[in-house]
Amino acid sequence: MSDTVIETLQFNCTTCPSECLLTVEVERDANGAVVEARSVTGNNCPRGDKFAHQELTCPMRVLTTTVTVSGGDEALLPVRTAEAIPLALHAQAMDLIRGLVVEAPIRMSDVVLPNLLNTGIDLIASMDVE
Repeated sequence: MSDTVIETLQFNCTTCPSECLLTVEVERDANGAVVEARSVTGNNCPRGDKFAHQELTCPMRVLTTTVTVSGGDEALLPVRTAEAIPLALHAQAMDLIRGLVVEAPIRMSDVVLPNLLNTGIDLIASMDVE
């Protein structure tokens, strides 16, 4: 008897505005971990297939939040990661970012925190603060 289970999942691809509804046949082991994404349907482009596999093995998201500004015309600076980072790192990243204070002035796209959690991805400013 096999210890794996096959299930069918449905979720939207978020790589473009079309938001294709993907149907994914997944094989899971006895612990519920994904062994394999057997098939992906519903995607209108190859990005949907790639997105489905990544979403099941290591979901990635852009982290957006705010940091405190010192000496600026705003109290808070909106920031985001320059690219998506693993969703599993978001809580750890927020713990690090929570105590961060930046000095004004700062410009949109300035690096606020380089190489966030050794991901190779920078935390960048999302607006100008004088």
